[in-house]
Amino acid sequence: MKTIKSAVLASLFLGLILANSAKAQDEITDEQLRRYALLKEVIDLMKKDISTEINAMIKAQEGINGKRYVEISKTKGDEAKLAELNATDLEIKFLQLTNDLKNDRTDAIKTVNTAIATKMVGKKGKVYKRIKDALAADEAVKARYDAIVAVIKMKDGES
Repeated sequence: MKTIKSAVLASLFLGLILANSAKAQDEITDEQLRRYALLKEVIDLMKKDISTEINAMIKAQEGINGKRYVEISKTKGDEAKLAELNATDLEIKFLQLTNDLKNDRTDAIKTVNTAIATKMVGKKGKVYKRIKDALAADEAVKARYDAIVAVIKMKDGES
């Protein structure tokens, strides 16, 4: 009878150790949050670069201005809507050119995001997903993340 009690207690003790170990593995570290924040910073810079490039293209393109570009880009390439706006062949080709650039860059951003999320943030993207979920649901994790982002942005401002 004493052996059964000992076995039960040992099993319970082992279960507690394994549960605490699993919980420790589920905890999000500051280093993981820092890597996630750096990933987001890189992605934001890449997105901003798309806008910068398109704005430069608009400025360089004779016959297109920012207001007209916004107007025709809202059509999303719909031929009927472009016809309603009396879009010229030049404007349609320019819209296609900018859409191609956006699509190429967006694909590059997705590739970079996936590569960094799986290789730098950790565990083949599992940590990335866990952090993303925690940021939406856990105020304590969000506060830690915001503090890390503030430090990163401050360091960027010093450069």
